Amino acid sequence: MSEKDAGPSGKLWGGRFSESTDREVERFTQSVSFDRALWEQDIRGSRAHVAMLSRVNLLSTEEERKIQEGLTRIEQEIRDGVFPFRDEYEDIHMNIEMRLFELVGTPARKIHTARSRNDQVALDLRLYVIDRCREMGALLAEFVRVLIAQARQNRDLILPGYTHLQQAQPVSAGYYFMAHAERLLRDRKRFLDLDKNLDRSPLGAGALAGTTLPIDRLGVARELGFSGVTGNGLDTVSDRDFVVDFLHASVLLSVHLSGWAEEWILWSTREFGFVRIPDRYMTGSSMMPQKRNPDVLELIRGKTGRVVGHYVGMATILKGLPLSYNRDLQEDKEHLFDTADTVRQSVTIFLRIAGESVLDREGLARSFSGDALLATDMAEDLVLAGVPFREAHAIVGRIVAHCERQARPLASLTDDELRDFSPDFPSGYAASLTVENSVRRRNLPGGPAPDRVEERIREIEKELDKKP
Repeated sequence: MSEKDAGPSGKLWGGRFSESTDREVERFTQSVSFDRALWEQDIRGSRAHVAMLSRVNLLSTEEERKIQEGLTRIEQEIRDGVFPFRDEYEDIHMNIEMRLFELVGTPARKIHTARSRNDQVALDLRLYVIDRCREMGALLAEFVRVLIAQARQNRDLILPGYTHLQQAQPVSAGYYFMAHAERLLRDRKRFLDLDKNLDRSPLGAGALAGTTLPIDRLGVARELGFSGVTGNGLDTVSDRDFVVDFLHASVLLSVHLSGWAEEWILWSTREFGFVRIPDRYMTGSSMMPQKRNPDVLELIRGKTGRVVGHYVGMATILKGLPLSYNRDLQEDKEHLFDTADTVRQSVTIFLRIAGESVLDREGLARSFSGDALLATDMAEDLVLAGVPFREAHAIVGRIVAHCERQARPLASLTDDELRDFSPDFPSGYAASLTVENSVRRRNLPGGPAPDRVEERIREIEKELDKKP
């Protein structure tokens, strides 16, 4: 645009300034190096805004046509990687508007009618978060289906369940995989709920108090896929709760992946030998030829700290801001964009690792030596025979200590030996002490019995088949 339009500062907002912006200030305040990630949402919002301006006669039909054609050209330039991004235009919004003027001339001067960068940014960010929430919803649904496949394939494989990193009770591998699926389902719901909560368009809030021009906020909202508009301009332009909500959902997802990564880092060691991760997801040592390092899982674990840092950073930005918009909010984007990229990459690669790794049956079988995991079953069986639970707990504790002193597994005890500790053990009881039997008997809702695991899988599949 001309100097007359831009003022001495060379900026579209520069009419009241008497000198150009310091170059170092331009470098310090620019955001186009990162907020260009919003280009698609920005063009989408501008198309709807321009169509509305034409409907209310603030643009002619011909002006709208030229602007829409110019936006199409800009969209293609960005996709092709030839768009001339310039720092002196500050952000993605000004870069697109200035390029539009170069392409279509005078009509571009009207694209910002009844719109502030404040409500423009608020819209673009909402659209971006909605897009990312839907992306995560689809990705996590795929991840859960991968775990369902593993659960069915390994439904009869028994492994030790842990508390305090100590073997606790036997469970099936199907039950184990579905435990991770339950966590991911909660993560998915958080993203999808946030998508629903963002069903209000901020466009039309202006800088903070709307506009005197006869715009159609509801029409623009409907065109953009919203069911309504935000209720207060002061709040709208400064609201970044939805960014924090996205970061919160991402933090919990990252924490879940990190804990699982830690688990499989341990399980893939020679000491555990529970899981075999394909070589394509492992790395070697530059010095030690024998090494298979779980670097990918370690990085997923490490990147969780990065996501947590973004969450804390965003909350810190917001904690001292008066109404309404403040430039501090420019700092929201790097927290948001890096988090979205990080969790997407982590989920994408972890679902492949989870689907392609193989549980080591021999390693798992070796882990059951001593079968103290059956102790709780023994105590509960004494309860069924009429023994108070605390007394039963003490009896079985003495049995476990006896077996440890003699380096014998529980299952090696005979009926007579068991009756030395309690006459309430029934005849033939010793033969029932197997980990497989223990899992089958826990046939209650939410339990590890194979039929119950399959029952829960079908419930989840119905949930995933529903349209979000």
